[in-house]
Amino acid sequence: MHITKHIHFILSILLLGMGQAHSQDSAVFDTQQNVWRLYYQDPETAQWVNKTYEARTAIRPSIKSSVAGNGTPFSYQYTVRNQRGAKQKLSVIRIWGIPLIYTIPNLPLVTANAKTDPETEDKQQWAQLKVKRNFESSVVKAPKGWSAGLRVDEKEGQTSFVWTPGLKDTDPDGIEPGRSQGGFTVLRPELPGVARTYLQGSIEEPWGLDGLPETPFWTAKVNEIEELDYLLVPVLAPIIPVPNPYNGAELARRLKAHVQTWLKYGHINADVLTRLNRQFDVLIPALEINNKHAVRAAVAAIRKECADHQRELGDDKAGEDDDDDHDSEALPRTPVQRNAAPILTLDRVAARALMFDLRYLMDRMDSGR
Repeated sequence: MHITKHIHFILSILLLGMGQAHSQDSAVFDTQQNVWRLYYQDPETAQWVNKTYEARTAIRPSIKSSVAGNGTPFSYQYTVRNQRGAKQKLSVIRIWGIPLIYTIPNLPLVTANAKTDPETEDKQQWAQLKVKRNFESSVVKAPKGWSAGLRVDEKEGQTSFVWTPGLKDTDPDGIEPGRSQGGFTVLRPELPGVARTYLQGSIEEPWGLDGLPETPFWTAKVNEIEELDYLLVPVLAPIIPVPNPYNGAELARRLKAHVQTWLKYGHINADVLTRLNRQFDVLIPALEINNKHAVRAAVAAIRKECADHQRELGDDKAGEDDDDDHDSEALPRTPVQRNAAPILTLDRVAARALMFDLRYLMDRMDSGR
């Protein structure tokens, strides 16, 4: 009898161990199906669940970006293409990380106390919201069937421009494979720099990562999945404020500061950055003492550096529509993609932004404005 109980006990331990070995949290990416295969214990039922989450990266985006105008404001135009071979419609377009928080003119204050005078406080909140919406619609514009908006991250000091499909039944679900959509517009007085556009495809269950266990494993895994769940495409964007009152040397300092950020995002290599910095260090003091000969020499050297790395890039293509062959495509994001990517010395969008800004600086110097 004791032997039988002993055997049963051993079998129970073995079976429990086998169950624990099998019942283990996991998240594996299936490259063939473009899905994450998730296995976890449901927090409510304690049952082990198999679930799939479709990655939102089965898109093939390219973007043509341009800027025109004299700064009152500049008009930034974007045409987004979802190239042939994509498996999803392109449904989220977000130019993010603009390092500015915009001042909204004539923004009414909310001064009433919600507890003692809720009616007045409610009216003030609505009045403020109306001004914010009017400002938003004056800055970001969308093509028919799309919605446009501003997203502000006060903590990070950043603003994003966001476009998503509209909510009407007749609105598109996104940009279909092999199609393009123009009309995405931003109107701002800042000069162009380089920003990255966050893009995602349309899936049936975008909330598919909700409801997972709140454990360290799944918190880390969801962060990992979300960090890989979009593509980035570089574009011209309003980033560099023009000094007011105008000061050419200060503008050049702001240009130089922005150029430093390109190394982090892979828009320039260290050797080219060093050479550009050498010329900025000539340009800035020359502008401070109004040495126009030295200014022209430094600007010419920077322009030549840009042209050396980007064929046929002249002032005519700095801000305006570039050749179709030079539409920006998705940046490599994984180690495998980075290793396979060609060596980049200076991104074409970065070169175009710098050329446009230098032309503006020279026009202001020559006109005396």
